[in-house]
Amino acid sequence: FYIIHHHPSSITKTNPVLMAMVHLFSRQKAALSGGILIAATRATAFLCPDYRSVNIVERVNFSSALPNRSTALFASSNVGPELNSIQSRSKVTSSEGSVKKKSWKKKGGGDKNKPLRADKVLSHRASLSRSEAFDAIQRRRVAWRKSPDTEMIPVKGPKEKLSMNSILYMDGKEIPQPPPILIAFHKPKFMLSAMDEKHSNKKHLGMIVPKKYAKLNIHPVGRLDYDTSGLLLFSMEGELTQRLLHPKHSVEKEYVATVAGGKVDVVSLRKLLEEDGVETSEGIHFANLLDVEEIGLEESRSIKDDHLKAEKAKDDDTKHTDLELPLTNVRITVQEGKYRMVRRMLANCKHPVIELRRERHGKVELKGLKEGEFRECDESEIEWAEGLLK
Repeated sequence: FYIIHHHPSSITKTNPVLMAMVHLFSRQKAALSGGILIAATRATAFLCPDYRSVNIVERVNFSSALPNRSTALFASSNVGPELNSIQSRSKVTSSEGSVKKKSWKKKGGGDKNKPLRADKVLSHRASLSRSEAFDAIQRRRVAWRKSPDTEMIPVKGPKEKLSMNSILYMDGKEIPQPPPILIAFHKPKFMLSAMDEKHSNKKHLGMIVPKKYAKLNIHPVGRLDYDTSGLLLFSMEGELTQRLLHPKHSVEKEYVATVAGGKVDVVSLRKLLEEDGVETSEGIHFANLLDVEEIGLEESRSIKDDHLKAEKAKDDDTKHTDLELPLTNVRITVQEGKYRMVRRMLANCKHPVIELRRERHGKVELKGLKEGEFRECDESEIEWAEGLLK
């Protein structure tokens, strides 16, 4: 209060709401002014978040600045903790003095065994609509077991709580367990990496995803270009998708690019990709060169002919009509996934890409998966994916 009385400018500059308090303050009315000051400060903390921390008020010694009559009043009202609690509502100060943001736990968590309504579980597990699942349970067609060697227990009603991994039966037949958090797909060339496409007649992922997966609202992890083939992952976990894609998590993606441009100078290409970086319109990008394998002349001509036939259908000006043979397979890994990044990098190294195939994403590989086929990731791949979420 001594500071407020003798140095009002330092307070009014910090918090304009306190300007009125300066005019009301006097030694004879310290108790009244102090009460209004506390009320105004608390109100300001909620109405004006930018002024929540009034550091100068923290330095006021209430017990020594107030007259004798009001000292006891403010000592009993515990003013210091009141102001401290106001200042701590939006910020938490660590013991070292640094300011840390509050961390809020995600509602619902990620517990796979969390009990859910029986009709919701059945809808997901049996690829039924919610109303169909509700009706099946109402008709006493659904039962479950606590373990494989126990008796079947009829599901009492749609509101009964079951975990998603429960051993379920409908009409006496066991319902398959839910798929793992990651599913691998071998995307063929000339397919859009979208679950729906209203503005084009081109083939897209939504046309070929099996119904049992589509009911679970799976989504592709990133994308592959229309003319790129190879491994494309599907996930039901948004957080896992983010961790698989963001460069800060250092998840590698391995590609095999069939390139033209004549014989590849391995030393020069490695230096460009790994040390200097390749400049594109979106910045400088790096890659690791794993292997270079020259393709025979006869096979190179066959690949070139197929490529030129596909190019004729395009309406853009990026056609490669003069391709220097022999072609070469270049195997590289990258940690970013920007639009046509691998193609741009190799083209800027004077080796335009004729074909591109992704063979690995993190620890998940194609493993002989045929084009257009899906497979559920195995135990080691799921363990790796779950490790990314920890």
